[in-house]
Amino acid sequence: MQYEYLFWSMAAMVAAALAGGSLCGRLRSVKHALAGVAALAAAVFVAVFVLSRRGGFGDLSAMLSIAAFMFSLVIGTAASLLTRRILRRR
Repeated sequence: MQYEYLFWSMAAMVAAALAGGSLCGRLRSVKHALAGVAALAAAVFVAVFVLSRRGGFGDLSAMLSIAAFMFSLVIGTAASLLTRRILRRR
């Protein structure tokens, strides 16, 4: 049951990174978009760290939060740059 919770949590994290990245892609400059994505990834890091300790993954919380931060940063950056490209072509 714990691993099913872990799977759905990571799927929600990816969805949040996609949504946050697409919202950050609407900011005025690339610098602001990437700063927004970095702030979102930092928030994901903290949330995963706190929730993994409560969810029974205390021994894995550091690794899970670092992985969530990195995934969120990469996925959010890709989503923001793609959003900027789509909006620029319109």
